[in-house]
Amino acid sequence: MEQKRQEQDNAVLVFFLSAASCLIYAVSSGIRSNYGIMLNAISENSGVPYSSVSFVLAVAQLVFGVMQSIFGIIALKKSNRFVMCCGILMMTVGVVTIPYCTSMWMLTIFLGFLLPSGIGALSFGIIMSALTPSLSKKGVSTVSGLVNASSGIGSSVFSPVLQTLIATAGLLGAMFFLSVPVILLLPISLWLCKTRGGAGHELSALNSKEKDRNKTDVKEMFADALHNRAYQFLMIGFFTCGFHMAIIETHLYSQFISYGFSKEIAAYAFSVFGVAGIAGAVLSGAACGRSRMKQVLAFLYGARAVITLCFFAAAKTIPVIFAFAAFLGLTGNSTVTPTFGIVNKTFGAAKVATLLGFLFLCHQAGSFISAWIGGVSVSLTGTYTLIWTSDIFLCVIASFVSFRIKETI
Repeated sequence: MEQKRQEQDNAVLVFFLSAASCLIYAVSSGIRSNYGIMLNAISENSGVPYSSVSFVLAVAQLVFGVMQSIFGIIALKKSNRFVMCCGILMMTVGVVTIPYCTSMWMLTIFLGFLLPSGIGALSFGIIMSALTPSLSKKGVSTVSGLVNASSGIGSSVFSPVLQTLIATAGLLGAMFFLSVPVILLLPISLWLCKTRGGAGHELSALNSKEKDRNKTDVKEMFADALHNRAYQFLMIGFFTCGFHMAIIETHLYSQFISYGFSKEIAAYAFSVFGVAGIAGAVLSGAACGRSRMKQVLAFLYGARAVITLCFFAAAKTIPVIFAFAAFLGLTGNSTVTPTFGIVNKTFGAAKVATLLGFLFLCHQAGSFISAWIGGVSVSLTGTYTLIWTSDIFLCVIASFVSFRIKETI
C-alpha cells in the first residue's frame, strides 16, 4: 500500500516537473521562433535597414548555438539552476532594451548577443538534463516529445499576440509584454532545479554507472563524440535543420506577405505552423518509442524536401499557405526528440546538455547562413527561391546520412 502511494506521488511529481519544463521551453522557444514577426518593427523603430537587422538575427542564431555549448559546460561544472537563472536575467534585459536600440551596434549587443544567450541557457538540452534523472527510461522519449512540443505552443500563442501588440502598442509595448512571462520563469526554474526530490538531481542523483561515465573531462568527452560516426551524422542533420528552421523563423512571415496576403493572414499561418509543431513533436516522441530513432530522423528530413517542392509547384492561395505552414510544423521541431534520444543513449544523461548544445551550435551555424543569405538573396532578387532550393538539397543529404546512423540499442 505504501509503495503504491509512493509511486502515485512520484507520478504526480513527474507530471508537475514535466509541466514546468514545458512552460520554460515554451516561453524561450516562443520568443526565438517569432523573430520574423518582430523584424520589420525592429527595423522601423531603430532605423536600421531590413538586411542589416537580418544580419543581427543571423548573429543571434549563431550566438544561441554557441552559448548552448558554453552553458552546457557550465552546467556540468556548476549546476542547471545557476545556468537557468543566469539565462532568465539575460533574457529579461535583452527583451526590455530592444525598443531603445537605435543603431546597428546596439541591436547587435542586445538582440544579437544578450537575448539569444539567455535563450541558450533555457535550451532543450539544459532543461532535459535537469529533468531526465527524474524519469524512467521508458518515459524519457515520451516526456522529451512533450517538452519539445511546448515550443510549438510558444510559437502559436506568441505569433498572433505579438503581431497584435506591435500593431496596437508598438514595439515598446510588445517587448514589455514579453518581459512578464520571462520574469515568471525564475521561480519556476528554481523549483525545477531544486536539489532535493525532483529534477534538481545533478550528477549526484545519477546511479553509480552513470557517475563513472560522467567523470570524463570536457576535452575527452568532445573528442569521443567527434570521432563517433553517429554524432558526425547528427551534426550534418542538425546543421540542415538549423538552415531549414531559420528560413521559417526569419523569412516565412515576410514571404507570405510578399505573395499579397495581409499581415493578419501571415500571422495566423505562422500560428498554424506552431500548432502543427506541437502535434509533430508529440508524434515524433511516440514514434521514437516504437521505431528506430534514425528512421524517424531520415523520414522527417526527407519529408521537408518533398513538402517544399510541392509548395513551389502549387498556386499561392490561402489554403495552400496554411497547408504549407501545417506540414512544415509537423516536421519542424520533431527532429529534436530523436536527436536527443540518440545522444542520450550513446553518451549518457549528464552529457546531454553539453553534447546536444554542440549539436545546436551546428544547428545555429546553419541558421546563421540561412538567415543572413536569405536576407541578402531577397534584397537582391526579390524572391525566396534560392534559399529554399538550397534547403531542399541539404534535406536530401540529411535524410541519407540519418538513415546510416548506427543507433545504440
